[in-house]
Amino acid sequence: MKNFKLFLGGIAVFAMLFTSCSKEETPVIDNGGEKATLSFGALLNDLVTTSRQQADLGIPVCVDDAPAYVEVILTGDENVGTEEDPLVIDVNPTPIQENGEDVWFTQESGDLELTPGSYTLTYFAVFNAEGDMIWLAPTTDGDLADFVDNPLPLDINLGAGVKKYVDVEVLCFDDRLVNEYGYLFFDIIGKEAIEFCIFGNFCPPSGRHYPAAFSVDVWVWEDGEKGTQLYDDLSNTVELNDDGDWAGTPLCMALPDTSGDDEYYYEITLLSSDAYGDVIEEIIRVGTITDTEVKSFFDGEDSLDYWHFREGCETGDEPPIFQDPREDAKHYKACLYPENGSEVFGFAYFKLEDNMLRATVMATNLEKGQHKTHPQHIHEGDNCDDSGLPIFDLDEQNGEWPRAHSMWGWLNYNRVFTLSDPELAALGQLQDRTINIHGMTVDGEYVPGIPVACGAIDLHEFD
Repeated sequence: MKNFKLFLGGIAVFAMLFTSCSKEETPVIDNGGEKATLSFGALLNDLVTTSRQQADLGIPVCVDDAPAYVEVILTGDENVGTEEDPLVIDVNPTPIQENGEDVWFTQESGDLELTPGSYTLTYFAVFNAEGDMIWLAPTTDGDLADFVDNPLPLDINLGAGVKKYVDVEVLCFDDRLVNEYGYLFFDIIGKEAIEFCIFGNFCPPSGRHYPAAFSVDVWVWEDGEKGTQLYDDLSNTVELNDDGDWAGTPLCMALPDTSGDDEYYYEITLLSSDAYGDVIEEIIRVGTITDTEVKSFFDGEDSLDYWHFREGCETGDEPPIFQDPREDAKHYKACLYPENGSEVFGFAYFKLEDNMLRATVMATNLEKGQHKTHPQHIHEGDNCDDSGLPIFDLDEQNGEWPRAHSMWGWLNYNRVFTLSDPELAALGQLQDRTINIHGMTVDGEYVPGIPVACGAIDLHEFD
């Protein structure tokens, strides 16, 4: 096996002693002070010369693309990055030569200014400039753990005043090897059914997160009312695992999938649990989900992610498919279909309560790249054949338009707006509006103004 080093240096972790320093100030590093610097080096296991093993394991041929950035997740005294939002660190575009090898360095990241202590590296991935993952550090419970000497997780003791280098072994990978990501896959059950899974967290007033115990009732939704009941009081389990931690199971259901459009009505009830004690056992989420939305949770041909609700937590449901029947808010949804020959597809969800508008847009097959922004607006028209002029911008808080990421051109947009009276008046009834996403390449030139997906916004109300 051919090995060579890729040092990702310059990922600095500092213990912040001088709390009066502003963001514009640069702290002076004193070797005698309580400072700690952590850098990663990556040992690349190049599998190009082991074609027989590649065929057996489904590992693609390693590419020669230069690394553009890395994604990491560290846990410990302070947590850095999450599965949903890992920390992104850019790599300097020009390497230097060391012992005949290219040596790359990451740029400094202020997000890694941490106090010294014990940390664990649980995720490390390297990406090229196009946003494609080119190397991944395997995990102990993954299929490729035996290919490296030290699979993740890696324990790191970060001492004060020490510049510590940690070597991370990474492999060329196949995106279907989900064990390397830590996600759970479920097979589609039969040809006439699709699978939908739910996982939940519950946060009591203390703010601590617990795996939620809950039950689900499901009906076929036909002509605006409940039809045949598919599941009655189906519940998950919350138990202590071998490490003494409370662990909840996702709740998975097979749903009938006909040749036409299918829709299912859900009621989710929060249950008491030994993990967090007794609660008022009441319905906390209601609403419908279409077969198309269910299929959007499939990642590839044989993989499946679950829908995640967070009851009582600061972070909301992801995505906000169902609504809380105890709220007075209005909920809206739009299915986004391709425009102008694109292959973009997605969904938009809106929650309007008084003058607060929460907007969530999820779309795939968009063009990705640093300079390829995707303007998105609510338009005045009520159908995509004549959506009219834009009347409300769905931009980022810094005023920029969102960008797509990953090899699938994935956009995941979330923002809460506080609307002024004129903005509320201009929006009017959202069920009379459409949403458009823009941006595609035409004749070799990227045109950010061309619509690539549109959807009519529908009001969702349930008794």
